[in-house]
Amino acid sequence: MSTTQCSLELGNERYIQACTLDNGERRVDIREWKSSENRQFPTKKGISLNLQLFKTLTLSIDLIDTALTKKEDLNYHIGANIFLTIKGDSPCVNIRKYWKPENEENLVPTKKGICLRPLEYLNLKLHLSSIEKAVPELETIEPCFLQDNQLGMLRFAMCNPLEYQNW
Repeated sequence: MSTTQCSLELGNERYIQACTLDNGERRVDIREWKSSENRQFPTKKGISLNLQLFKTLTLSIDLIDTALTKKEDLNYHIGANIFLTIKGDSPCVNIRKYWKPENEENLVPTKKGICLRPLEYLNLKLHLSSIEKAVPELETIEPCFLQDNQLGMLRFAMCNPLEYQNW
C-alpha cells in the first residue's frame, strides 16, 4: 500500500502520481489505470521511478524534445537499465526497463514500461512543476550524470547496473 501525494491525468486513463510507499520510499509512477464498477485500478502497463531516476527524466526533457522535433532516434539511459527511447518515425516516448539475458550481448526490453503518445507526453511536461511541488526533495537530488565522483558513480548499481562490479 502507498500514500499518494499527487495524481495528475496524462490522458487515455494514464496518470502520473507522486507517492510514498509503506517503507517510506518516495516514487513517481507513470501508469495506465482501468475503470471497473465506478472504481479505478492500476494496471501493469507503466513504470515506477525512484526520485533519482525521475530527476534524470525531468532533466532529459530538452533532449527528448529535440529528438521529437528533428524526428531522430534516441536511446538514453536514465539509470537502473531504464531507457528513454524514441524512434525517428514515431512521435511516442517510450520509458522502459531493459535487461540482459544470459549469453546475450544486447539488452532487451521488458514489459515494465509505458509508451507515451504525443498528448500524454505534453501533459507530462505540463505536470512536472506540480510533481516537484508535491515532492520538494526532488530539488536536492543529483542524477548519476552530474555526480562529482565518477568512479563512485561507476561502482553504483543504480547508475551502472551491468558493470558496477567490474571496477
